[in-house]
Amino acid sequence: MRNAIKYYYNIDVDELDYDNREYIFDNYMLKELTRDVDIELYNFFISNNIYIDRIITNKDNSMATVIDGKRYILLQNDKKVDLNLNTINNYDIEFNTDNKKNWWELWERKVDYYEKTFVKNLDKEFLETFPYYIGLSELAIRLCKENKDDYTYSISHERINSKDFYSPDNILIDYKVRDVAEYIKISFFEDKLDFDEIINYINTTVLKKGDYILLFARLLFPTYIYDCIENNYDTKKYISRINQYEQFLNKIYSLITTRTYIPKIYWLIKIA
Repeated sequence: MRNAIKYYYNIDVDELDYDNREYIFDNYMLKELTRDVDIELYNFFISNNIYIDRIITNKDNSMATVIDGKRYILLQNDKKVDLNLNTINNYDIEFNTDNKKNWWELWERKVDYYEKTFVKNLDKEFLETFPYYIGLSELAIRLCKENKDDYTYSISHERINSKDFYSPDNILIDYKVRDVAEYIKISFFEDKLDFDEIINYINTTVLKKGDYILLFARLLFPTYIYDCIENNYDTKKYISRINQYEQFLNKIYSLITTRTYIPKIYWLIKIA
């Protein structure tokens, strides 16, 4: 890969690290493209002087480079991030868009696909638990469908993590609460959750009623389980904490209902 970087970008590389489809050297990152960059959105960041990792074009003045049949993009990364709710909130830029997303439609297709395709390949322990996650998914979908209130669109991320936070191929327009919900789920299962941080976010962030409902729906929807299924990851750490996560959801439900009305979820309310 050093020779390819020299050939396409005329950059000499001494030390080159590889991590999950990404080659890292100095303050650069050569990463395999799994989704196209939204050029209009990228130019919005550049023209408004909002920090985003800079795309370095190759010798042919192209953003994407094909190496061994795979498409890569070279990014100059000059800013590290301490990922927390405050960071996410500070990077939250409201954005008007005509490209409205009904996430529940995608979720419905995803659940249906997994039930028909993957369920035969699940191990016995997970197979017994799988209907539970289908139930959580259906509840999240129902809350979204019944949400007739206004909600906010803003700059969001395909995947929320510190390494790719400023990466242009990770940036998209979505619901304001998308990043917050995914960050909270990741923090919970990595034992890094600070509930006071969530309380502060709920109490100080201006959210519409529809935003609150979408936030709770996204916390219900088990993206972590479907990621495990798609990537053949171990699900044990999630299954073992079902009760803990239900108790956490109960606390979040109680917190959000102090700000707005969410339809009663009786099985959740009863959890002590």
